[in-house]
Amino acid sequence: MRLATLLGPDLKALQADPEALREAFREFHPEDVAELLDDLPPKDVAELLKALPTEMAADFLERLPVEKQHDIVELLEDRDAVELLTEMDPDDRADFIEELDDHEQKAILEKLGEADPEIVEETQELLRFDPYTAGGLMTTEYVGLAPETKVWEAIEEVRRHAREGEAETVYYIYVVGYGDKLLGVVSLRDLILSEPAQALADIMTEKVVKVSATTEQEEVARIIARYDLAAVPVVDDEHEELLGVVTVDDVVDVVIEEATEDAQRMGGMVPLDESYFATGFFELVWKRGIWLVLLFFGQFLTATVMESNEAALATMVELAIFIPLIISTGGNAGSQSSTLIIRALSVGEASPRDWHRILGREVLMGVALGLLVAGIGFMRAYFAGDRVEPLELGLTVGVSIVAVVITATVVGSMVPLLMRRAGLDPAVSSTPFIASLVDVLGLLVYFAVARAIVGSFVH
Repeated sequence: MRLATLLGPDLKALQADPEALREAFREFHPEDVAELLDDLPPKDVAELLKALPTEMAADFLERLPVEKQHDIVELLEDRDAVELLTEMDPDDRADFIEELDDHEQKAILEKLGEADPEIVEETQELLRFDPYTAGGLMTTEYVGLAPETKVWEAIEEVRRHAREGEAETVYYIYVVGYGDKLLGVVSLRDLILSEPAQALADIMTEKVVKVSATTEQEEVARIIARYDLAAVPVVDDEHEELLGVVTVDDVVDVVIEEATEDAQRMGGMVPLDESYFATGFFELVWKRGIWLVLLFFGQFLTATVMESNEAALATMVELAIFIPLIISTGGNAGSQSSTLIIRALSVGEASPRDWHRILGREVLMGVALGLLVAGIGFMRAYFAGDRVEPLELGLTVGVSIVAVVITATVVGSMVPLLMRRAGLDPAVSSTPFIASLVDVLGLLVYFAVARAIVGSFVH
């Protein structure tokens, strides 16, 4: 049961007693409070946030969906809105402003500039990066210290940053010098275990795992997962100046977002911008319908193939009986291959340059799987023969299944690679698309095999 269902009425009563409201919220994790606020009307949320300390209110606000944040801030007085935005983490503040139009961005930045010019400069620095890159994900709040800093001094500085909320993560201390050049990194564990009089230069790790500001967010997620990091530093294109850090919590959001988009594309629809229930009915119809229409037109090819073989089907009714079996087997095999390859591409297990290895593996897989299913198909067709000799019909179905499964595995594995090579998302070659393509190819193969084995049925 959601918190809003349990506590919503009580919260309205607590607005008259701000201190009691603060104490009530301290009992819950900020994410749970954000869940509660997300269920309430924006007007009620705005009133609640005004009754809270600015730092606490900003912590709750930045955990809400950006669209909800906009609705809430519009209801606040300018002074309250500026205070909230000032207290938000830099990356969350940049995300909030990123979604505004140019006029609104200019207006809000002017108001922020009147309160704190440094915040505007910091926000504009983040806004210049593509939101789907490391630069768009990073925060500029980190602990960066000079190499000659002593361990005891570094510990005091970490405490100060944490106490004043000046760092989003204190698990790593970044050693910078010669301006903002990244020289090394010291983990919090190494810092605590080192002698107080040692300098950071003596205990730092110089081989730092880092990313460029232009690195795609999916690659950032893979790097953090591969090296088991809590945060990864972001540097400029020359890999020298430290610009910020991407923390693991932001990467988790990226992984969920990317996985959701891929799943929706593989299901044969345009990815939703909002959650299922937050998406309007007509928008949902459009995003699902566009793919259904495209796939429907694709199936015209299937009808064309069957129409061109109408005489054969009229002569040998048994051939028509096994059409669903042939095309469904091919569609299933192709969907399996495409799903495996799309996933392998997504997590970095494969790349387009591996096409020859993938092709050889999938051809062998198609032969093995085809023979496995063909044996069953042969037996079923053998006992269905009437106008066609049982052996001929059995061989036609069996050989067709092997050929169709091989074709399907090749198509299902190669199309995603071609999409990636073309710079497109492999998930666009979704399961329904692969299945529709394989349906057409499967029918062509089926009738070609039938002509070859049952040589007289077309006369």
